[in-house]
Amino acid sequence: MAITITIANEKGGVGKTTTAVNLAAGIALRIADHSDSSNRVLLVDMDPQVHALLAVAYENHQNTPPVSLAALLTESPPPSIQRLIQRSDYHPNLFYVPSERAAMIRAARELPALMANETRLARALAPVQNEYAYIIIDTPPNTGDLLINALVSADQVIIPVETSYLGVSGLIELQRTIEQVQTHFKPQLHILGYLPTMCEEQRSEAREILEEMSKRYKKLMLPPIHKSSDLAYAHSSHMDVFTYRPPRSPSSHNIVSSSRATREYAELIDIVLKQTGFRKSAREG
Repeated sequence: MAITITIANEKGGVGKTTTAVNLAAGIALRIADHSDSSNRVLLVDMDPQVHALLAVAYENHQNTPPVSLAALLTESPPPSIQRLIQRSDYHPNLFYVPSERAAMIRAARELPALMANETRLARALAPVQNEYAYIIIDTPPNTGDLLINALVSADQVIIPVETSYLGVSGLIELQRTIEQVQTHFKPQLHILGYLPTMCEEQRSEAREILEEMSKRYKKLMLPPIHKSSDLAYAHSSHMDVFTYRPPRSPSSHNIVSSSRATREYAELIDIVLKQTGFRKSAREG
């Protein structure tokens, strides 16, 4: 059964897509040596901007798919998800569900009027749960049915937080949304951690916010991701940072290069694998 992790924050520009892309790619690299479905990762981009898909399948994404994620959310019955899924450009064990901006904008408008509108993504993903080790879901920067669907589908939530006063201002609303999903749909949904992003510790504001977050969230604090030109250039080059700045001798045990961004996302990936019990279950299996 796949472990599903949703990357969520109701504020835009906090590193959700960067985190979703690099988490999915890094996990795919880390677990590549495992066999069968235990080494496969699926990326689902619930943001109508579909920027995550630009980084994993730019060439295919240039073409409008005839059937896409929006159809899984709005059609009854939905199309077969197995027929939609495609392989990413850079990693043979990383897959994605095609999506398209205009169709997702329409889906966001239509969902409120549909039956069982909060659980449509979870039902669409159910047939492939046993075919992947991890499913990573990127989300839009607002409250709405697309975000709710992503949370209802998840086992864990990672919350990227920009290290600025504005960056932490919207967290209370997101926590309320998560609590409502736990109450009405998914009591087993847990916050895996709060991820400080775009961190510049030379700024006193960033240091103060990191200190405050450490006090407030304690064991849920994840190691910070610092602001990095490598992350920006990787994104503009339509690839993850591990592909953009690979190590000299890449392997599932060595995904880190001289780039600080690869070190920091690799550390996040190892924490995620440990906290979700992947290494233990892989050995026992």
